[in-house]
Amino acid sequence: MIMASAEEMQMQLGYELAVYREQVAMIKRETERVSLTTIDLANALRTVENLSAESALIPIGGGAMVRGTIAQTRILIPIGAEYMLEMEKGDAENELRRRIEATKKAVEKLNEEFNRIASKLREIAGQIQQMQTQTQLSDKVEGNIREDYI
Repeated sequence: MIMASAEEMQMQLGYELAVYREQVAMIKRETERVSLTTIDLANALRTVENLSAESALIPIGGGAMVRGTIAQTRILIPIGAEYMLEMEKGDAENELRRRIEATKKAVEKLNEEFNRIASKLREIAGQIQQMQTQTQLSDKVEGNIREDYI
């Protein structure tokens, strides 16, 4: 079995470090996206909970609103692929609560993965630092030997 040189090992560890850093960046972006989804769902839930057959501001796009009266409190909930499902108010509240819990669990899993990768990053950075220190010591010893014997 041929042992890899210190330089090859440093290059390998450097590559692993770069991969883990990219994974950390991706997890951060995904965590932010899921957290924003959680906030959006919580706002929707609050709106549905306070919904009644009274006057309301209804968004019509572009930040514009129109004041209207709500004649029906059935809620359209997106279910994927641009399809909507019409639900009674209570069912919609339960569905939104379920989705909020799912996004919170997703954030927890992302945080666990982030911590696992951050631990690997620290480990690899320590290995690289140790290898660099050993290389510097070896170079210094070699330099001292040359001075003494050459």
